Amino acid sequence: MTDASRRERDPAGGGYGGLPKSPCGFSAMEGLTKPPRFAAHLGVRAPDRPLFRELAGSTDVQTQLAFVARRFAGISDNFLLLRSPGEQTAIGRYAQELGLEFGSFVHDPLRWNHPIWTQTGRTGRATLRAALAESLAAAGRVEARTVSCVTGRDPDRAFALQLRAMADNLAWAAEHAARAGVTLCIETTHPSFAPGALIERFDDALQILRHVDHAAVQLNLDIGHLALHGEDILPAIALSRGSIGMVQLADVPGRVEPGAGTLDWPPIFEALRECGYSGLLELELEPLEEGAAGERALLQRLSAFSGPALRR
Repeated sequence: MTDASRRERDPAGGGYGGLPKSPCGFSAMEGLTKPPRFAAHLGVRAPDRPLFRELAGSTDVQTQLAFVARRFAGISDNFLLLRSPGEQTAIGRYAQELGLEFGSFVHDPLRWNHPIWTQTGRTGRATLRAALAESLAAAGRVEARTVSCVTGRDPDRAFALQLRAMADNLAWAAEHAARAGVTLCIETTHPSFAPGALIERFDDALQILRHVDHAAVQLNLDIGHLALHGEDILPAIALSRGSIGMVQLADVPGRVEPGAGTLDWPPIFEALRECGYSGLLELELEPLEEGAAGERALLQRLSAFSGPALRR
């Protein structure tokens, strides 16, 4: 990874990693023309492990939403589809009452590492149709506008054929998603956190996006996964201009909160703003330190980018 996305500044003063320096300057919060809109989560690795399971006092969803609403702009839930339709509706209503925007959830979370999106033939399309209907219905219950799409890799099948099949299936699904007001987002993942996934290279995600060529299929720009692959974050954001459906944040090494790792976040936030992205920044991570102390440290680190209130 080059200095384009790290804290070390170009000694010559020319910006980061040879990129032109932003006229905004990049010194923590004062370098941001608009504070980031962070979203907490109700579970990244498991549905009963929300981001603030200690400070909120309970892992109960309503307790979590009330705690998050005092500090953040939104909430996401990787495992929304494992909750009953009644629970989904209740989450959506309570989030709306609290003024929380609902972010994303994972499509078909129990089979995310199976080659679901690369299936072909009538049986494959029928499976996709049923799973898509479930995702779109859940999105309507919580008023989500983005769904993260990950699929497994079939080791016995040519990679190029799998990419083409996923693109064809997403092109088919795009019309259904568009009618529901939902964007399907392709995520580039890293094997240390998502082993066996098909899309690990940013270029492969862009290739699928170009093939589909539909506004209802966009990128899930996961900064942490890109960084773990050694991608230059600022050029990746520039290449994604106009195609970013959602953004997930994690610092590296590991998947920890911004400010706890090696990435230089103010230029990343500013690059996202400059390319027109104004949506939620989903914290798909766990605090660097464990327990209540770690959650407090996370809030403190984020406040450097958003100010003490951490709100809109």
